[in-house]
Amino acid sequence: MRNQNLPSEFSPFTWAIAAFCFPIFLWPLAMLISPHLLNNTHLSDNQITAMSVFLWVYPFLLGIVARVFYKLHQRHPAFARRGLALSAVIFYGIFYYIASVGFNA
Repeated sequence: MRNQNLPSEFSPFTWAIAAFCFPIFLWPLAMLISPHLLNNTHLSDNQITAMSVFLWVYPFLLGIVARVFYKLHQRHPAFARRGLALSAVIFYGIFYYIASVGFNA
């Protein structure tokens, strides 16, 4: 018999993970707009590269972080909730920085 670690119902934490991972659906759009970072003459080559790499790999990072906090929630729920909230703040902070600085030509 295989051990089932999948949730059987949606808890508030599961909904929080779903909301955290929602930007993954916007990944095709991020891939389409990432070349437009080259149009911004105020950015250095390193900034353009870092922003482009972030726009290409963020779905994988969100998925890994969500999985880690889901597994952590089984043993340390309070720590997992705080970690997920902090991760969301960091992700949206980086995303806001890229949107406001990277695409402001």
